[in-house]
Amino acid sequence: MEYELRGDYPLSREEFRERMIMAEEHLFILGLGDAAEEVGRVNASLFLAKMHYIQEKLGYKPMGMIIGPPDFTFQTTPHKFRDVIPEGSKIIWGDGRYDLIPGDMEFDFCGLLVGAVENDISLRKILDRLYEMRDISYEIDGIEVQLRNFSPGSHFLNLYEVKNHEALSLPKRVAVLHASSDEMRDPLMDFVQEKAEVIETPFGSSHVLQDSDDVREYEKQCRHASEFAREKRKLLFRELFGNGDVIANHNHYELLNRNEAVIGCNIVNKEGEVFVSTLIDTSPVFLIKGKNNLSQRIIEELGFDSKITEKWVYNRLIKANILCHGGGHKLIEIDGVEKVLLYPNGEKVIVPRYGTEIGTRVYVDMANTPRTYRSQGILERVQSLELGEHYATLQFTHGIKADF
Repeated sequence: MEYELRGDYPLSREEFRERMIMAEEHLFILGLGDAAEEVGRVNASLFLAKMHYIQEKLGYKPMGMIIGPPDFTFQTTPHKFRDVIPEGSKIIWGDGRYDLIPGDMEFDFCGLLVGAVENDISLRKILDRLYEMRDISYEIDGIEVQLRNFSPGSHFLNLYEVKNHEALSLPKRVAVLHASSDEMRDPLMDFVQEKAEVIETPFGSSHVLQDSDDVREYEKQCRHASEFAREKRKLLFRELFGNGDVIANHNHYELLNRNEAVIGCNIVNKEGEVFVSTLIDTSPVFLIKGKNNLSQRIIEELGFDSKITEKWVYNRLIKANILCHGGGHKLIEIDGVEKVLLYPNGEKVIVPRYGTEIGTRVYVDMANTPRTYRSQGILERVQSLELGEHYATLQFTHGIKADF
């Protein structure tokens, strides 16, 4: 990747190059190698360079790496893209014992629930029930559940028919609920603003929790928020569809421990547990049984073994246990990244590479880039890397753009 340092950039070209090489050596992406991945790599590399810089400044050994599943991509939220937050990633910045948590990731405990729809329910009835639910007060552990029905965003409630359901001992119809937990996100953001130290780096500023009591309290609140989010999805599903079986219910955006997090990435905790991978509505959706991964053979086939110089990196790779949660963003006009301009305050400009002569449009974030979602190659990549096994195919019937 070509980086152009503009203005009075605080690092020499040589030091910047050394830091970026170190960052890229700790970036392990299992993706499709397309333009969206290339953009995502820019942010992921800069995030790692920032993390390594912070750790050195605080007297820690620099331990930071990112593992990206097949749907690895880029952030579309402008301030997250500018803060170089990765998307579709398992992020690691220590061995679980560092009292250090970067506070800019804004965990919203987003996830997907798949549940059996036992009764024949029409779209009109679902809409009527959603309307009724707005006037009902719901609580979990004394915390009011927020219902914002029909808000714009990436979340949804979709219904599907399960192909070959009888042979698989699955229900004929399932609902997939994609929802987050702003009820828990917002207090955690307030906690960060109150407790975190702002550390300046050549790659931008970062809010960092490092007081041991604050780190433990934040980690405790995140564990509670993680469970709250899963319970919230179950409550919503039961209110809409009754007591159908919950087939899968996983968060893919949360803190795993004080030195690990996932943003748009599933974690396999038990061999064979079921996950859903959602693509665009016109494409089938897949249920996947997760595997413990990555294997030594896959690590070698990907050429990752040539990058591994530290035992802790290998230990994290061999126990990655990651799985994609969807297809990830796909860029329509852009073929890749020609170069990146970096400014002294941490701001960056993406200069794309185009396959046709359409003129040049540069980006400081990716919110308005022409894009869709990947629909091809994700399942094949999951299976070829032995991340999981195809379990069932779901055919879209109808959906509601509801952001709970």
